[in-house]
Amino acid sequence: MPKLSKHKEQFERVQRWYEIFKEINKGRIHNRSSEFYQDEVYAFFINCHHLKDWIINDKTVVILGAKAKKKKHVENYINNVDELKICADICNGLKHLCFDKKHPPRSGKKPEFGSKIFKVTVGTEPTTIAVKTLVNTSSGPKDVFDLATKCIKAWKKFYSINNL
Repeated sequence: MPKLSKHKEQFERVQRWYEIFKEINKGRIHNRSSEFYQDEVYAFFINCHHLKDWIINDKTVVILGAKAKKKKHVENYINNVDELKICADICNGLKHLCFDKKHPPRSGKKPEFGSKIFKVTVGTEPTTIAVKTLVNTSSGPKDVFDLATKCIKAWKKFYSINNL
């Protein structure tokens, strides 16, 4: 099996986190505390946003030549896709706790994790759990899994239009 470039390794990692997230959204065996499920959701958004760094820093990626131009191209793409801007804000909020000059908010929507709806199925083995989470934004609540799905689609589009 041919070795993947580093940015593709990260994209595959993002997609694996997405699959874990999908299980949480649909329902999976409930064998740990609920905090683990939230951590896995957080891991998706952190890895999804930081895919940009892997694309920028992978020397095998040639977009517009110089690294500075590549960085600007990737950042411009993120800044033109609402879901990726919200993903960036979620990631930076989780990673840094608050925004600062180095990591200002991108979306202007002030996303914060909101309510969670748990569906636990008991009485038949095994016990399963599904967790639906909302992120509150200044433009209203959004389903977090729907946001994640749109982020994956946006990155696939980026890969397609840039022949990566």
